[in-house]
Amino acid sequence: MPGPAEHPAERDRRLLHADLDAFYASVEQRDDPALAGRPTIVGQGVVLAASYEARGRGVRTAMNGREALRLCPDAVVVPPRMKAYSEASAAVFEVFFDTTPEVEALSIDEAFLDVSGLYRSHGAPVQVAERLRERVRREVGLPLSIGVASTKFLAKVASARAKPNGLLQVPVGGELEFLWPLGVRAIWGVGPATERRLAERGVHTVGELAAVPQRTLQSWIGRAAGAQLHALSHNRDPRPVTRRGRRKSIGAQQALGRSRPGRDEAEVLLTELAERVTRRLRD
Repeated sequence: MPGPAEHPAERDRRLLHADLDAFYASVEQRDDPALAGRPTIVGQGVVLAASYEARGRGVRTAMNGREALRLCPDAVVVPPRMKAYSEASAAVFEVFFDTTPEVEALSIDEAFLDVSGLYRSHGAPVQVAERLRERVRREVGLPLSIGVASTKFLAKVASARAKPNGLLQVPVGGELEFLWPLGVRAIWGVGPATERRLAERGVHTVGELAAVPQRTLQSWIGRAAGAQLHALSHNRDPRPVTRRGRRKSIGAQQALGRSRPGRDEAEVLLTELAERVTRRLRD
């Protein structure tokens, strides 16, 4: 029998953050069985994506191709195939929309889904999430990680910790117990610089951050950033799942160093920059 955490009251939101694992590389491994289990890099001059086998050797997205091969000399390097990735993404989103119309696409390979009202028709949120993962694996042939929580912020944190190819539910009432032991980098907006500034003041975990008064935090890192981090450290994130974000003036950039990407790689990089702008608009 499902426990109380799987029977949310009508007022409680249950949101999913669904994220395709190492998407471009996973599509390549799906389409070429010879790549299964082998370190795979998409892109030559610049790493556009790396399989988990390659990531385990230190390869990262946007890394120089030569550096990637130095770290992982037995990696298989393949050119990007944007059409194949777009088709795979469309197939996955068909599964999402077949489950609920409340889908907010963040990029080609991730989305939020609101499953709050599906308990009677589809079962507990964690059951909905497991069926989504199974359908995507069976129908599209790709691994999918999902986080289940009461807010967008926490669902995304959960999905990151479910990777690769996993499912993690943060139960209703257990949000802060899950969140507070994590490092401050788990919070959106905390990069290396902010992490260092907080560490200088003895703040290393989300729980320690939550204990800092908001005004004190704002005096450390600025009014807007302080307010946001204080709210998220208490899992306060009222944003609904929505198909459209409010348009703003915003940009994104990617340093390429001395590498000169080819035409296909440039197309993928531009697509990823556009997706990054989209995510920032929605955030």
